[in-house]
Amino acid sequence: MSKKEDIIKTALDLFNIYTYGSVGVDRIILESGVAKMTFYKYFPSKEKLIEACLERRNENIQAAIMETLAQEKEDDYLGKIKAIYLWYLEWFKSEDFNGCMFQKATVEILKQYPSVTRPIEQYRQWLSQLSEELFKKVNVSEPHILASMFINILDGMTVYAKMSQDYPQIEQSWSYIERLVLMDQHNSDSILPEAS
Repeated sequence: MSKKEDIIKTALDLFNIYTYGSVGVDRIILESGVAKMTFYKYFPSKEKLIEACLERRNENIQAAIMETLAQEKEDDYLGKIKAIYLWYLEWFKSEDFNGCMFQKATVEILKQYPSVTRPIEQYRQWLSQLSEELFKKVNVSEPHILASMFINILDGMTVYAKMSQDYPQIEQSWSYIERLVLMDQHNSDSILPEAS
């Protein structure tokens, strides 16, 4: 692993566990085992480092979710939506879950480090486009609205999971999402014009 990778991995681990403000550059340099000059060669500021960390986090999440989706049947689009939901649920139960790094960045440092807006928006746009495309394929009338609701539910679940480990209650949300989809499909079918 390169020195740059060492820095990013160390910073990601620390930012995940602690707040962005409480982790200083000196600690990241010490724990990554690089020289100060090496650190500043790659990251001239803490803002640039956080930006790189969020970009990497985005890449990691995308790769993990796409790998999960690849295991579903090609034409089972509702199954793929559920797979995304279950991926988040498994993440909540993992040892390294300490909340969403994008949510944390939005709350803690967005005003101080405005450039981190870009990787946050990239993550949101990717998840939004993926979700909307899947909802289109399950043939609902307003896929963009259901996709938006789905993402809001994932966001809320993430916050709730950080505060509580009441996973059965979180798991129950899927049945309501599924019911919404099936109701929408039924209503869409019922208003289709009859074949002449």
